Amino acid sequence: MKIGRLLAQLFIVLFLVQSIGGIANSEITQKSQTAVKNVTELSAALKYAQTENSSISTIIYVMPGIYTISDTIVINVSNITVIAEPGAKIILADQVNKPVIAIGSQEQTPTYTVENIYISGIEIDGNKNNQNSEFVLDKNWIRNNAIDVRSVKRLTLDNVICKNARSGGLVISWASSDIHVNNSIFANNYFDGVAYYDSQRVYTNSCSMINNTNAGISLDNAFSDSIFANCILDTNGDVGIFMRNSSKIRFNGCTVQNSKSYAAFLGNDDNANGVSDILFSGCHVLDNYGGILVSTTEKESGYISVIGSSFRGNEKNGRTTLDGPDSILKQTGNIIIK
Repeated sequence: MKIGRLLAQLFIVLFLVQSIGGIANSEITQKSQTAVKNVTELSAALKYAQTENSSISTIIYVMPGIYTISDTIVINVSNITVIAEPGAKIILADQVNKPVIAIGSQEQTPTYTVENIYISGIEIDGNKNNQNSEFVLDKNWIRNNAIDVRSVKRLTLDNVICKNARSGGLVISWASSDIHVNNSIFANNYFDGVAYYDSQRVYTNSCSMINNTNAGISLDNAFSDSIFANCILDTNGDVGIFMRNSSKIRFNGCTVQNSKSYAAFLGNDDNANGVSDILFSGCHVLDNYGGILVSTTEKESGYISVIGSSFRGNEKNGRTTLDGPDSILKQTGNIIIK
């Protein structure tokens, strides 16, 4: 990055090095470039950036190494970039029972929105086998995800790994929007690989959701206007995709295979909020215990389309490849291989 650009935008360049626990805060000034040695100093830098001038961008470079943390890395200020070099790995210490990275408001009901966040290259390990709670003990509305996103606008996650979380890999909620998740892996999490709620315009591209205990993808609570493209969902412990109370969702060129239950389950919640305007296009649905099940009625749901997709090996335990009311489940150009 050119020095002129740094000076022009008053970027604070931070270098985060390996830490286990807390070291005393260092003074951070707007005019200096600061080497941050621990999470305490990082938190001070983020707070300073917001307090002094919310338009200042903070760039955090994470050097290779294993970072064992005893508290959540909280990003609750706007205009933050985190760039990790290959080999940088963050591990949650034993019995912390908190998210690894939390982006946005941690209030029970968020009162503000965080904007313009970019994170790339980091590997996150939630150490689920050594946590004993899905929730933060003194904030039971916060679940212990690898990355927890609440009330955030314009977030990009690129080439991240979220694994072994006590709850979900990546969870997005509270009216977040305009989010891009690219080239990332969500694996071996206690519940879902990714779970998106009450948000819109989330674009998930070329990601893998593998061997999560429940679903690879879970969508609910008025989630809408979003696209999953070229994703692979493999060997998830329940369904590949769980969806209810969602609309205008596109699955383009995705592969769903080896799910222990249906490749995709589309239903409605307790308030009869179903799904509508759902499109599966050019997908591959292979060797699941059931294909795509629409377990809802035309009163609750509508306009579910499956187009140009291939199916093989899903008719197990009496389950079928495509199952749902003809009035709402439309299909054309699909290939079913017996």
